Amino acid sequence: MKKNLLRLLLLLIPSMGIYQTGNSQINFTANDPGRVPAYPRSFLYGTNMGYYGSSWDNITKANIAAGNTSLNIQGAGAHSLRLSLPEEFLDYWGYDAELGSFNHYSSLGIQDNTVFLGFPSTAHRDNNYYGGCGQPSWLFANMYTPIWDGGANGTPVNENNYFALYVYKTVTRYHTYTKFWEILNEPDFDLSGNAWKDPGQPGNWWDNNPSPCDLYNMKAPIFHYIRLLRISYEIIKSIDSTAFITVGGLGYPAFLDAILRNTDNPADGSVTPVYPVKGGAYFDVLSFHNYPMYALTYWDNSINNFAYKRHSDTAAEEFIKAKNRMATVLGTHGYDGNNYPRKHFICTENNIPRKEFGDYIGTDQAQTNYVIKALVQSQQNDIKQYYLFALGETQTLAAASDGY
Repeated sequence: MKKNLLRLLLLLIPSMGIYQTGNSQINFTANDPGRVPAYPRSFLYGTNMGYYGSSWDNITKANIAAGNTSLNIQGAGAHSLRLSLPEEFLDYWGYDAELGSFNHYSSLGIQDNTVFLGFPSTAHRDNNYYGGCGQPSWLFANMYTPIWDGGANGTPVNENNYFALYVYKTVTRYHTYTKFWEILNEPDFDLSGNAWKDPGQPGNWWDNNPSPCDLYNMKAPIFHYIRLLRISYEIIKSIDSTAFITVGGLGYPAFLDAILRNTDNPADGSVTPVYPVKGGAYFDVLSFHNYPMYALTYWDNSINNFAYKRHSDTAAEEFIKAKNRMATVLGTHGYDGNNYPRKHFICTENNIPRKEFGDYIGTDQAQTNYVIKALVQSQQNDIKQYYLFALGETQTLAAASDGY
């Protein structure tokens, strides 16, 4: 009798939302009052570490970024890192592979890291072609299978939903080191030119959803990106309700608008009982990328030609203008603290070059002055975190070319 009762209780536990992991499906979104957590810490100076060949491991780079007193390394003064934990890496090397490195970062005083997620293994990649593109999707297969399965296979998530399982396994291991979870890197990266266009222009993203072919880092419909946000939000919040889910370093306000006007409905982004809310419900933080040297050119009617503002003051102004353009889009969709909770802001890539390329600003002094001003402007304009791109350079000054 006791054995039968115990067996019955074990069968009931999953349906009651109780798991050995202590995680269960949430019943809220970022649209609900009080569900965007306050950021409890003061501004931290952050950096992307970059890649400089296999001889420079992450522990060595972290010592340089933050300093290591035991090795008598003063460091560059960073207190937070932007890192990546790709599924293709963790699936091959094991999900515990970076725990030693993350523990080392913590020992250096590094905290509240941003980790961006994505990059499926070959076995877990969606091989469908969307929008007539000549390449298959770069995203995960099975994203539209159920997110949760009631603990049927030892975890609360559905193991057949590859992205859900990857997020669950990653976040359960690394959430104590991570404050911001960034979903993909630059999902709006565009080579078509449509991202820049104003409303009314052919192919613009304000009046039209981005074509999968425009989205170089996705090759998939925008609805699929919102699906990634939804899966991430539900799972990460079930593990750590104080974590922040953020979009993946956006560059274009029009793409943000497309997130906010669509759901994850794969048919057309419309609201249905299965897809009840739009993309803004599934993130707390607007992460953006900005390289202001591209915005210092303007048309001057007095000379009937382009003119330039090649100084660090204007570059810093353009950086904040980029943030404010994103804030305007959020406000238009009700994320103003009245209709819906306000979103926080972080900038996870920013800099200007120290070498002049073509018409772009670039000197040692300009870069130094700009970074100082950008850090101050971030704190004055409520940008919670700023991550320099990057800790080092991949070329010598003489060999450096535009974009490398």
